[in-house]
Amino acid sequence: MALKLTAVLRTITEIASLLLFLFLFIGGKLQLWILIFGGLAILSLFFGRFYCGWVCPIQTVFRPIGWLYKKLHIKRLKTPKVMKKPVFRYIFLFLFLGLLVTTRIFAIKLPLLFYILVAGVMVTLFFEEEFWHSFFCPYGTILSFFSRPAKLHLGISEDKCIGCGLCQKVCNANSIITLDNKKRRIIRNECLLCFNCENVCPVEAISYSKAKKFKLKKSIET
Repeated sequence: MALKLTAVLRTITEIASLLLFLFLFIGGKLQLWILIFGGLAILSLFFGRFYCGWVCPIQTVFRPIGWLYKKLHIKRLKTPKVMKKPVFRYIFLFLFLGLLVTTRIFAIKLPLLFYILVAGVMVTLFFEEEFWHSFFCPYGTILSFFSRPAKLHLGISEDKCIGCGLCQKVCNANSIITLDNKKRRIIRNECLLCFNCENVCPVEAISYSKAKKFKLKKSIET
């Protein structure tokens, strides 16, 4: 299957962002990445979590790891159920913010952002990516709030959806749920906008468009 334009553009953007991150790290100006993240966090109010799927250097490193594990048929551990409780993601977030503020107040030279990159890679070596994206990553937690009112997001047309489940299999954030009628729906503030689901949908039922208001139906565990 030919790569879609979104997949090509995403790869180019990710590589460029990773190179910029490393350039800032080597140059001792990694604090500028906070400004970049802040600006993109504001844009996520309108366009969703595109930082996660297109810019995040951690996600960029995850991709070759995931590809290698798939080729070698290595299965990673699922996210522990206890860690899925909201309190844990907030604990991780406040720990990160506390360390960030402390290093600024006391002028401590600590490449915190680089350590987060290393932590993300280490976690993903053993656990499925959902663990990092949805529960461990402080950036992901922040953007899950900012992206709630976004007018644009990836959505699945219930009229076109055939319930094949291919989209769920490629969703690294586990942001796609199964409805009572076996069709799928994307939880938009948990979606990374990686477009993996759109690329594999056999009936082109997934598109990036204006959000529709709906009542969330009961989901089924898959």
